[in-house]
Amino acid sequence: MSGLLQIDLSALAHNYQLLQGGLGGNLAAVVKADAYGLGADEVATALWAEGCREFFVAQAAEGVALRSALPDAQIYVLEGVFSSSFATLRAQNLCPVLNSVDQCVLWSPSDLPAALQLDSGMARLGLSAEEIALVLRDHAIDVRLLLSHFARADELEHDFTVQQTRSVMGIFAELRQHRPGLRLSLNNSAACLGGVALPAGIEQLGRAGVGLYGGNPLASGKASDVGLKPVVSVFGKVLQVRGIKAGTPVGYGGTYTASADERVMIVGVGYADGVPRLLSNQGHIFVQGKRCAIRGRVSMDMLHADASKVDVAVGDWVEVMGANICVDDIAAQAQTISYEVFTGLGKRLHRVYRNDSESGLIEGR
Repeated sequence: MSGLLQIDLSALAHNYQLLQGGLGGNLAAVVKADAYGLGADEVATALWAEGCREFFVAQAAEGVALRSALPDAQIYVLEGVFSSSFATLRAQNLCPVLNSVDQCVLWSPSDLPAALQLDSGMARLGLSAEEIALVLRDHAIDVRLLLSHFARADELEHDFTVQQTRSVMGIFAELRQHRPGLRLSLNNSAACLGGVALPAGIEQLGRAGVGLYGGNPLASGKASDVGLKPVVSVFGKVLQVRGIKAGTPVGYGGTYTASADERVMIVGVGYADGVPRLLSNQGHIFVQGKRCAIRGRVSMDMLHADASKVDVAVGDWVEVMGANICVDDIAAQAQTISYEVFTGLGKRLHRVYRNDSESGLIEGR
């Protein structure tokens, strides 16, 4: 084992409580894509202990897997229902998020609850306001939740968020006249932190995703700026330490050449483990209180880093991502977003789950 992925469940709990406080309560967790690659069973179980009772997954198969871990949870399936998943959703008590007229027609005979998605401006999944009015007029659907999705809540106070909110609230108010128990789900992590204003007296079910896992959901700054704690740490083992002479090229393509004699360490993680190749010659690792520059190209299983100012040895562990090398910086250097960094973490990384209220590792796989 030369790569380690550590998930801090106490930091996860902190982030859940922070996001819930920003919403005023009623916060669901988005645990799709195996909880952004961190382990849906372990993450959802930890959040259940914090009082979270509602969860969102992307696909029916994810809902089935989560149901075995949380038999009493309310689980919403964002892809909705298809003829191939209808029986599974019913048997597993999974609530589809209906996204089209066809899905509404398909689900109507079930007599089971559903959520309904309004497309308020993303041109992604969801029904138009006109389609919602028609399907609810012509089909007996037990709609318990109306949801939509912000496109630009990460850009605080952007006019488009205001437009979306007004659109959603208009439809919600109309539906509530005939369905007084209807609930609303609108705020994502960014909106929970950004304080998107809803009319007085309206409670909603927020849907927290990347903010739970320690990524900054806002368009600028870092997660720590808004009080979120890092949940994910990636460590790599030092496989070799070697001296190189001035003029020595390092790694594939010789994209880095030593300008003077120096020491480099070879660390046993690479892009197969989720270290973005775009960190080549610009990223850092952290060891012994110092940031050490990545030298040359990140390769599939290894990377080189400057070891001139640290006293490392073969077998030492170094931080590749975590409290000192934050995911937001990695994402910026890799020209992407923290979501992609999290979900790209390699399966061969040895996963361990920590809880600061307990000593040592509470689980590993």
